[in-house]
Amino acid sequence: MSFLQPILLIGLPLALLPIIIHLINQHRHRTVKWAAMMFLLDAKKMTKGMARLRQILILAMRVLAVIALLFAASRPLAGGWLAMTGGGADTILILLDRSASMEQQNLESGTSKRTAALEKIAELIDKTGNAAEIVLIDSATLTPTPIANPESIVDLPQTAPTATAADIPALLERGIDYLTVDESGRTDIWLISDLRQSDWNTGSGQWQTIRAKLSAKESARLFLLNYPDASRQNLAISVSGVERRKTPEGHQLVMDLKILRSAANAGDNETVRVEFTVNGTRTVEEIVLSGEETIRLGHTLPLGKSATGSDRGWGRVDLPADDNLVDNTAYFVFDDEAVRKTVIVSADPTSADAIRAAASSAVETSSEYEALIFEPSRTAEIPWDDTALLFWQAPLPAADTTDAALLQQHAENGRALVLLPPEDPSGESLFGFTWGEYLGKGNELLKVNWWRTESGLLANTKNGNPLPIGELNVFQARATTGEIQPLLKLETGEAIIGKLISETPGPVYMWATLPRSNFSTLASDGIAFFVMIHRALEEGVTAVSPARFESAAFDVLSRSPSAAPLDNLIMEEALTSPELLPGAFQYETADQSQRLLALNRPVSEDDLRTVDSEGIAPLLDGVEYREIRDEVDNQSSLASEIWKVFLITMALALLIEAALCLPPRLETEAGR
Repeated sequence: MSFLQPILLIGLPLALLPIIIHLINQHRHRTVKWAAMMFLLDAKKMTKGMARLRQILILAMRVLAVIALLFAASRPLAGGWLAMTGGGADTILILLDRSASMEQQNLESGTSKRTAALEKIAELIDKTGNAAEIVLIDSATLTPTPIANPESIVDLPQTAPTATAADIPALLERGIDYLTVDESGRTDIWLISDLRQSDWNTGSGQWQTIRAKLSAKESARLFLLNYPDASRQNLAISVSGVERRKTPEGHQLVMDLKILRSAANAGDNETVRVEFTVNGTRTVEEIVLSGEETIRLGHTLPLGKSATGSDRGWGRVDLPADDNLVDNTAYFVFDDEAVRKTVIVSADPTSADAIRAAASSAVETSSEYEALIFEPSRTAEIPWDDTALLFWQAPLPAADTTDAALLQQHAENGRALVLLPPEDPSGESLFGFTWGEYLGKGNELLKVNWWRTESGLLANTKNGNPLPIGELNVFQARATTGEIQPLLKLETGEAIIGKLISETPGPVYMWATLPRSNFSTLASDGIAFFVMIHRALEEGVTAVSPARFESAAFDVLSRSPSAAPLDNLIMEEALTSPELLPGAFQYETADQSQRLLALNRPVSEDDLRTVDSEGIAPLLDGVEYREIRDEVDNQSSLASEIWKVFLITMALALLIEAALCLPPRLETEAGR
C-alpha cells in the first residue's frame, strides 16, 4: 500500500494512548481496606472474566479508531484491486503494445487505447512509484528505455503511434531477459495490450519458456492492462497486386482494393468517398460498401497517354477519418516489372526440367518469366541479385561454407527458397532444418491426409475452390527435422511440404518429395505443382522488383539506408522512425539504381479477433498475474485513494466502543 502523506504515519505510536490512559487510571486511587467490602469483592470475582474481556474489547476499538484515523489522514492508495498492497516495487517495467490496432480512439476525446493506457500508467507511477526505476520496452523495437520522468512517457518517441504488428510472446520474453540481466529486485511488470489474437500468437512455443521464467521470478508481479473493446465505427483499407499496364487509351494502374468495416455498422450498405493520390495528383471516387468486407479486384486508375511521369511513381489511398487513423491509409509504388526469374540448382535433369517448364510458363502475359538450371558445382555463376525463387536440390552446405552464406543471404534479402531432397543428404543443418531417411520405397503409396487451405502455397483459390491435392499420389519422400509449419501431411503425420519457421524476411520452404514419377505425381497432375511454384515466385519477386512492398517494422529500411520519403504528408513521427509508419520511399541500391518501396501495416492488424480471459489462463498457467480490463473513456484511476475505507472503519470502531461502554440493564425483581 502507498500513501500520499506518508509522513503522518510517524504518529502511529499515538494508538497506544488509550492503553496508557487505562493503565494510569488503574493506579490513580488509593486503596483503603474496609471489612464490609469483602462481600462485594467476592461478588465481583464471579463476573471478573466477562468484565476483563469487555475492557479489552473497548481498548481494542479505541486503538483501532486511532490507527484508522491516522491511516485516513495519510491518504492511502491502492492500485488494481489492491494490487499494490504487497509494497512498493524497486523496478516498474512497462511492456507496451505499439501495434496499429492500439490506435483505435474515442472519437469524442481523440484519445487512443495506447494514449489512455500510458496516461493511467504515468498517473499510477506518479502516485505510487516515485522511488522505483522505470523501464519501457515497446513492441516495435524491443529496446529497453529508462524513463526519468513518468509525466513525459506519453510524448516519448518510443511510445509514439506505429503501423507495425506486435509479438506479445517476444515482448514478454525480452522483458524477462532484461530483468535477469539487470538483476532487478522487486519488480512490477505492466503489459499493455488490446488482446488481438494475431499479436498474442497463442500457438507460439515461446509461451512455455515464458511460463518457466516468470514462475522462477518470485519477486516479479505481472499485471495485464487490457483494452479489448472493438471499434464500432471503423474502416480499414489495404492495396495489393499493383501493376502498370499500357492500353490504347494510355497507361493505367491496376490494383486490388479491400475495405473492411467493423461489424457494428456492417448491416447496411454505405457509400464512402475514397481519395486516390498518384504522384501528387488527387482524385476522389465513391465506393459502395456492403457487409464487413468489400473487395474491388482490378480497380483501375488512369495515368494518361504520355509515358512521361507515368513510368514509375508512388501513390496512396485514403479513407475518411474514423476510430483509427492508422488503418485509413495504404501506400503503393509502381515501376517496370522485374523479370520473374527462377533458378534451379540440381544434378537431377528430370526434376529440374519439370520445375523449369512450370516456372517459365507465363501467368501474366504482360510479365516476363525466366528459369535457369545450374549444377551444384556452379553456384558462383548464379545471378543471385536477380533471382526471385531458388530451388536447391543438393546436399545442405555446412554452416561455414560460401554456399551456406549465399543461401542465407538469399532469404535475408526477402527472396523465396525451396529446399528439395537430395540423393545423398550431407547431414548438415541449414535454417535449423535437416534431411532424414526416405519414407516409402517407391512402389507403395504414401497417402495424403491433410493440407492447409486457408493460407500458404496450397491455399484455396480466390473464388474459394480447393486445389486438387486429394488426387496427388506420393511414393517416396524424405523425413525432416526442424521447426516447420506443415502445408501438406501424409496419413502417418509426416509433413512433406512445409514452410520453415525462420526469422528471414524471405520464405523458406521444404518439399520432401520430387516431381518425378517414382517419387510423386506432382509433375503429371500439374495443377497444384504449377500453382505452388508461381505462388512462391510471387513471394520472392517483390524483393527483386524496382517497386516493392513491405510491412512496417523496425529496421526494415536497414537494407535501404538512403531511403527518402516521397510523400510530404507523412506523419512527423516518421522523420525519426520512418520504417514504423506507412509511407512511400525512394532509395539507391549498391549498383546506384533507384528503387521504390511502399510500407504498410501488416494485414494481420485488420484481424479483429481477441483473446479472452479463458484463452490467457493456459498461456500463463502457473504464473501469478492480475488482469485489468479497461476502456478508453474510463476515467477511473489505477491507483485510487481508499481513505474512506479507513474513516468508515474508525466510525464503526467508535460505535462498537460506545456500545460496550453502556452500563448493563438492571434486573427487575421477581414478581414485578
